[in-house]
Formats: sequence, C-alpha cells, structure tokens
Amino acid sequence: MTVTSASASVEAKTSSAGGTSPPVDAKFEAKAFLKRLLLQHNGEASHPEVQAALDKLCSIASSQRGDDVKDCWEPAYEMNFNTGNWRAITTPPFPGKLSDEDEDGKSSFTLGRMTFNMFKPTKAVCTVDQIVNVVAPIKDNEQEVAKVVDDDVKWKQTYVLEVLMDIAVPSSESNEDSSTTIKLPAELINLGVCFPQSPTRLGVKFTGGVLQPNFDMTTTDNKQLAEAWKKTFDGAIAKERNSQSLLGKVATTATHALMKWMMGLEPPTDRDDFTQAYKITNPYAGYLDILYMDEDMRVSRGNRGTIVVVERVP
Repeated sequence: MTVTSASASVEAKTSSAGGTSPPVDAKFEAKAFLKRLLLQHNGEASHPEVQAALDKLCSIASSQRGDDVKDCWEPAYEMNFNTGNWRAITTPPFPGKLSDEDEDGKSSFTLGRMTFNMFKPTKAVCTVDQIVNVVAPIKDNEQEVAKVVDDDVKWKQTYVLEVLMDIAVPSSESNEDSSTTIKLPAELINLGVCFPQSPTRLGVKFTGGVLQPNFDMTTTDNKQLAEAWKKTFDGAIAKERNSQSLLGKVATTATHALMKWMMGLEPPTDRDDFTQAYKITNPYAGYLDILYMDEDMRVSRGNRGTIVVVERVP
C-alpha cells in the first residue's frame, strides 16, 4: 500500500490551507466511495480497490491542506479529535480467521487465537459483530493504570477495544459432541492507555482484558443462555489445563512465568461470576500510525501493518 502518514488530514487544519486544491466536496466523495467499497468487499482493507480508494482519499486530503500546513500536521497531538467512540468498518484484525464471512458478512475466530490463548475454552468459535474503540479522559479511579505511561507525555487517555461477538457452544440440553449449538452474546474488552509518540503516531499499552456475557444472566427470558454460559465457562480454565498433556502443562506454566517476569502478567483464573480477566502491569507499547483523520473518520496502520478504518459513533 502506498498510503503514508504524511497523507492524512485533520479537518481543523485544512481551513487555513492555501494554494490550488480540489473542491472540498471531493474529499467527502472519496470518503463515501471508500465506505461503499469496504461494504462491498466485507471490510477487507487489503483489497486492491480499497487500497486505491484509500490512496485517493489521502492524496486529496494532502493537496487540500496546502504546503503551509503539511509540516505541522500533528493528529496524534490532537487530543480532542482522538477522544470519542470509533467503530471499525474494516474486517476484525485478529489472526486465524476460520473461513469466509457468513451471510451477514461477519468473520469468525477461535477464542484462543483472538486472545493469545488467554481466555478459555480456546477452541470456542466466536463470530465478531462489531468492534468499538473508546478513547476517553482518564478518570480518578484509573490513575493507577495510567502510570504505565510516563507523566511527561503531551497527553494520555484510556484506550479501550470493545469487541461484541457471539460464542457458539453446545446447547445446555445437548452433550458436547452434539451439533446443536447456541450462540452466547459476549463482550471481549481490551483495556489500555494511549499517548502520542510523534505528531502522527499514537502509542498504545494494553493493561488487561475481560471476557463477560453481553446479556443479563438473571432474567427468566435469558435462562437458556445463562445455563449455557455457566456450563461453558464454569471452571473452563481448570478444565482446559487438566486436559493438557504433561508437556503442555509445563509449556503453559513456563510461558506464564516468562510473561509475568517480562510484562507483569497476572493470568486469568476461574471466577464465581463466570467471567475471566487478566492484568498486565508492565506492558509493551504498540502503536498506530494515523494516515488520515477528520471529525468522523480515522485511518491508521498498526505496528503489525494492519490498516484499520474507523468512523465516529455516539
């Protein structure tokens, strides 16, 4: 892909741009065209037509800024622009997609591949509904988490990825070998802190994660879902560990010990509320390079090279 971080745009910077440039409407048309192509190609940012549309949008935005602002474009420092709820319109960036999208255009992954085997059961199949990135000011009760980032940065905010999905498991009335399944609405929450590393790069440190039901487990209407959830996640971590070979148990123990030493990992344990959670007290910093940005769209490339397009939502 030829898009670069110098190709992006923050709308507030464009109004002062001088010189000859395409009509302002050209950028909005390019954005609309990009969104149509992403819808057509199930959110695949790597599709050649989508890549071409991204290049065109970034090129138009760059020409609209004008030479007098190209060198001072600093989207990562624009805290107000980054704050908000951003919904991904590109395909989920998790590894190991199981197959082509379903009839609704949704992708499926195993819980293990989505969470680096952190949550159990690792072989449970998860169909992702949507991903929302929430960037918000750090609250008083979050100050301890914010300490993973130095105080001398220009600003820092919480950076949360909320993954809404369905987990397919055997129904509570059937045995585990049955083909009868039930879809459990679930929420995978990745907790982190973001901060500017350069004018066009946001650093991100993830400090933990939570897997929890995305429905009320106490109501009568959800009784079947609640029973299936409890059957799936009650003691799931212990069950999976007990099913491992001796070599597998040794490898898991060694991996957790190494991650605890390097990153301060506190791995998840089975909990009475049937949720799972982990913490990282010394996380590594990933990053995302902002390629394009305005009030309602952000295009970024992560440290693994994945292009993600998000749009602002309420």
